[in-house]
Amino acid sequence: MSKIMIAFDVETTGKNPDTDQIIEISMCLYDGGQEESYYQLIKPDVPIAKGAQAVHGISIDEVAEMPTFKDVADDIEAFLARAEVFVGYNVRFDIRCVEQEFERLGRTIDLGSKLVVDPFRIWQSLEPRKLTDAYRRFVGGELEDAHSAEADVQAAVEVLRGMRRTFNLEETSWEELAKMTNPDKELWIGPSHQFVWSAGEVVFGFGKYNGRPILEVAARDAGYLGWIQRADFPPHVKSLCKGAASGLSEDDFNSKIIQHYGAPPEK
Repeated sequence: MSKIMIAFDVETTGKNPDTDQIIEISMCLYDGGQEESYYQLIKPDVPIAKGAQAVHGISIDEVAEMPTFKDVADDIEAFLARAEVFVGYNVRFDIRCVEQEFERLGRTIDLGSKLVVDPFRIWQSLEPRKLTDAYRRFVGGELEDAHSAEADVQAAVEVLRGMRRTFNLEETSWEELAKMTNPDKELWIGPSHQFVWSAGEVVFGFGKYNGRPILEVAARDAGYLGWIQRADFPPHVKSLCKGAASGLSEDDFNSKIIQHYGAPPEK
């Protein structure tokens, strides 16, 4: 473990590296027995999504007087350039966010030549999640005729039974198991995931504006909502886009959503 390593993490205005921006960055360099840290709050050019703020707790007021990414880009680039290895949990997202920030400045940063070590990906590699792996762990033995539909059906049932025993879920209801399977379903607006509730707002659950409020996108990129209405999306998704593009106030829009699809779940 003699290489120079930098562990780092960023917090952003939302979920999409292409459209959202970094508002907090923390880096720690490890070189033998030496450690050196870098930390900075950053003022973005775009609003902080309510859902993102609910996760990291950083408000726009807290970063209003902070430097922009342009102001600190040289310091960040110089710090990252010293690393031979990047470490972080699901760090590909953080790397992508940094690359996009430099791209917005018309600059490139060479992060691709570094080694990337991600404990999340290592965990996935060491504990695979294929049906054959699940059968081996929760039932015992090897699954015969894997990828035969009949064998896979029976194996899925046996794996579920084994999981319920292993994790003390034998008294857990089907409703609770379904919630574990899809924990965000109660946030869906309509029968699919394309739009969801987040901190009282209707936000995108997919695509390049993932995590951004639909009314914000309607104001900034109405053409995107028009494309959705013409494309192959479920009727309720097209209806939501049409409503968002109609010029309704946020209160009126949300009232219509609640009337048709129900209120957002309580925290």
